[in-house]
Amino acid sequence: MPALRLLPELEAALRRLPSVRAASVVTGPDAVPTEVHVLAAPGKPAKQVVRDVQSLALAQHGIEIDHRIVSVVQLTDDDVAEAQAAAGGPAVARPVITSISLRTTTTDTEAGVTVSHDGHVFEGKAAGPAGFGHRPRIVAAAALRALDDLLGTPAEVESVVVAPVGGRNVAVCVITVAEPRVGELVLSGSAPVRDDDVAAVVRSVLDAVNRRIAS
Repeated sequence: MPALRLLPELEAALRRLPSVRAASVVTGPDAVPTEVHVLAAPGKPAKQVVRDVQSLALAQHGIEIDHRIVSVVQLTDDDVAEAQAAAGGPAVARPVITSISLRTTTTDTEAGVTVSHDGHVFEGKAAGPAGFGHRPRIVAAAALRALDDLLGTPAEVESVVVAPVGGRNVAVCVITVAEPRVGELVLSGSAPVRDDDVAAVVRSVLDAVNRRIAS
């Protein structure tokens, strides 16, 4: 079931908080918040940002928000400037990674990816069997799920691999998108591994779909 966003006034109010750069409120069909995602500037403890969100929601909208549904991602000015420069100007035209999580047990692997775009925050999750060989596809699937609302059409990870290329490790992915006019559209993306292969896989997915989202 697609995530609902039925509280634009609350989102707009949250974005006016001094430390908040972007905010997205996900609700159920009854307009009760189930997830609140906040992109904030550093400097104020994340717990205080959560309390600010709770206080504003209650005072201005009469909505009680459980602190457990609020996620806060903090980016420095340099991080934001780099994202803006990559997008070609002061307005961020393309999705920007805000967080990546990975949890592995003896039997399962779960990945979560959060991206911000145009003042909103989107989250995707995916799970699969444990094992290093399964990890790239699970991470790529989580990244693609975070982009579902922006793509506006079904998409799947066809393949993803992290392999050495010219002395460097590079993440390469192939995405298939259901295009109403032409049928199946095949997109590919790549990203060099900087610190870890997980982030590179997410960047490769963004590289594959960025033009489709911006078009």
